[in-house]
Amino acid sequence: MRCLSICCLVSAFVGLDVQGQEPAERQFDSNGLVEYIPGNLPLIIGAPHGGSLKPPAIKDRTFGVTDQDAGTQEMARMLREAMIKKTGGAPAMVIALIHRSKLDPNREIVEAAQGDPLAEQTWQNWQGFIGKAKARVNERFGVGLYIDLHGQRHPEGRVELGYMISAEKLREGDETLEKASLVVRASSIRELDQRSPANFIELLRGPTSLGGMLQARGYASVPSPDVPAPKENELYFRGGYNTDTHGSRQGGTISALQIECPWVGVRDTHEHRVRFVDALTDILPMWFKTHFGAPLAPRSPSKP
Repeated sequence: MRCLSICCLVSAFVGLDVQGQEPAERQFDSNGLVEYIPGNLPLIIGAPHGGSLKPPAIKDRTFGVTDQDAGTQEMARMLREAMIKKTGGAPAMVIALIHRSKLDPNREIVEAAQGDPLAEQTWQNWQGFIGKAKARVNERFGVGLYIDLHGQRHPEGRVELGYMISAEKLREGDETLEKASLVVRASSIRELDQRSPANFIELLRGPTSLGGMLQARGYASVPSPDVPAPKENELYFRGGYNTDTHGSRQGGTISALQIECPWVGVRDTHEHRVRFVDALTDILPMWFKTHFGAPLAPRSPSKP
């Protein structure tokens, strides 16, 4: 922990904003367990379950899921670098370096930290960095997207896109779902639905939806045109605490979604991770322009 604290202190100074310059250096929280890299795109990437650090000073969690989402931290870093090459701008990135057996940043604080003071502080730091990134996006763009990146090993082997809509609701027909205003208002893309020229069904599972674009690149996804909803006996993650808290479900102009990556064909090898990140890097600018009505491009802070 002493080494982590020293690294944190150094990075905090290196990462300070300089008048007229873009911050380019990473920052760490006070415990060295959460990493934040500022960006200049209206895009924020979070990886809450890819960490490996198990500080002895934090007690092990005794309930809830404690497994690591293997490969997701690497994919988040790869996605950031790929977006820089593709757009000339960088998404903000928040990475939990701590292992999920010590803290789950995608749960409310009681289940996440289970009463450990250091874990609770780290949870607050994680949420604070996302809040900082959102404030920066709002200041520059007024609108943006938060992606919570995860991994799962469900037997269906699909990319699962979570918008805080249950599998049961997704199984309803398009006409019923389109008219269900409570479902739209409860989704993590509530604000984006009001902004996009497409209707809610198209945004959710049409050809220009994220699932539709991934499907076109060869990645079976749900919801999508081919798989509009999981069947009753199939597993599906609709989104968790971060997607709920940091999306537009509860107001604001930052929408959010959870991307649950399967193991086989996406996370299991370096080559598969590269291929999926390349596809996502191609898709996101098109998806953003289609539904946000603006290019996914960098913007400098406004000058007084």
